[in-house]
Amino acid sequence: MALSSPTIGAPQPAWHGIDAMQADAFRALLQGVAITCGLTHLAFCALFFWADVSALAYVSVASMLSFACVFQLARRERVAEAWTVTVLSVLAHAVLAVAVIGWDTGFHYYILLMIPAAVISSIRPVVLKAGTVLGLMLTYLSLDIALRHRAPANVLLDFVVEGLHYFNVIGIMVMLISFAGYYYYLLEKTAAALREMSQTDALTQLKNRRAITEAIRREESRMRRGQHPLSFVLCDLDHFKAVNESAGHEAGNTVLKAVSRTLESCMRDVDFVARWGGEEFLAVLPDTNEDGARLVAERIRRKIEEQLIEANGAKPIRITMTLGVATIAPGEDAEQAIVRADEALYEGKAGGRNRVVSAAAA
Repeated sequence: MALSSPTIGAPQPAWHGIDAMQADAFRALLQGVAITCGLTHLAFCALFFWADVSALAYVSVASMLSFACVFQLARRERVAEAWTVTVLSVLAHAVLAVAVIGWDTGFHYYILLMIPAAVISSIRPVVLKAGTVLGLMLTYLSLDIALRHRAPANVLLDFVVEGLHYFNVIGIMVMLISFAGYYYYLLEKTAAALREMSQTDALTQLKNRRAITEAIRREESRMRRGQHPLSFVLCDLDHFKAVNESAGHEAGNTVLKAVSRTLESCMRDVDFVARWGGEEFLAVLPDTNEDGARLVAERIRRKIEEQLIEANGAKPIRITMTLGVATIAPGEDAEQAIVRADEALYEGKAGGRNRVVSAAAA
């Protein structure tokens, strides 16, 4: 029963769940990339028509269409295809632009932008990701060697080249900041979801034992500072094993979920309730003395007793609950009070079940 060993009812997030969140984050990032790059290519299209480089203007139109495709693919969760189209589109546009209007225009920077995107991508296996990064690096180096000192096919006015160069440099900076910021937001959102998963019982959606243990420590510390009472109600379903044996484990799960909702309905906003382990639940009642805790426990017992639970279309299940109540006494800690609640609970079990028993003072 030690608070320092919260092992029961604290499921660990599965690795596939983490992978799914990472994939969702990257999918959302690809949609953001598609919108940003589509708008950027719209600007390029107008710029190239103005500079009388119609071939690249039409390439920009094709790029806009390809990024519209990326957005739709990502939206439909076809992430690998969306990523492939993104890489090919950026490479094609960068290579053609550098070849046609020269290295100094700065279109080669977009290839560098793809390298960190490839590193943080959710693409598997890792060998494919490494191959993509290596391919981008080699493409950039090849362009550098072949075209950096070569005269472009179309020679633009100096001020146009300068304008394109700084447009691309600033554009890359803005994209890096935007993508990094957006991905950071997505990672924070994923981390928050994982924290919630680690503190929630997967079946009942109540706090798990780890989460309630942390809440108890906080409330105990607050109690010590302000001399507030802190009470516990330990609840255990009567003859729950018989439910599993007669109606099946699925029906047992339905009972646990229904009981969890009933327990939540009996709590105030400041109270906590958790699945303590198996068919056992723990309610933490801040600012509540033993008499108040007993009233809460009796209300829970009565509502559980009156509840008819539909499960698997079979005969409705009626179940009862035995509850042990304890309030932290002077000189004891929360763990000792919960032990007393546990003893009171088993006294109630021995005395016939479906009852509330207050723990003897320490």
